[in-house]
Amino acid sequence: MSYCKVFGKDEVMFVTKEDHATPSTVELPPPEPPQGLITSDGEINWSCPCLGGMATGPCGVEFRDAFSCFHYSKADPKGSDCFEAFRAMQDCFVQYPTVYNKSSGNDEDEEEGGLNMLNLEEAEKETSTEVPSAEGTTVLNKKEN
Repeated sequence: MSYCKVFGKDEVMFVTKEDHATPSTVELPPPEPPQGLITSDGEINWSCPCLGGMATGPCGVEFRDAFSCFHYSKADPKGSDCFEAFRAMQDCFVQYPTVYNKSSGNDEDEEEGGLNMLNLEEAEKETSTEVPSAEGTTVLNKKEN
């Protein structure tokens, strides 16, 4: 015969061998497939840990605008039509140097999650090369495989 006892905040269940011999009738729902940066319907998963909290930081709105522009860009090279969105994001980053300053020259900072255009491309699973443009900015060209 099974019974429960309460010990302060804990509830202890005592069961017999016969109770353990009966198969469980509990049915668990099927596990949901893990979601990465891009969901199965092609939307951006803003809560993905791979974004390192960038979507919710002090420049989260600017980051989401720039990343959305890059993700949905049909331009060639990809993201070349997002210059203004990335400029706004970069301007915001400058306003919060203690949060976003990863330009100490130490490569470890970038490896620990510093966001740059290459991180975005890795997240998008795109391969590209950086080519300086006439305006002194960096343009990303998609590599041909």
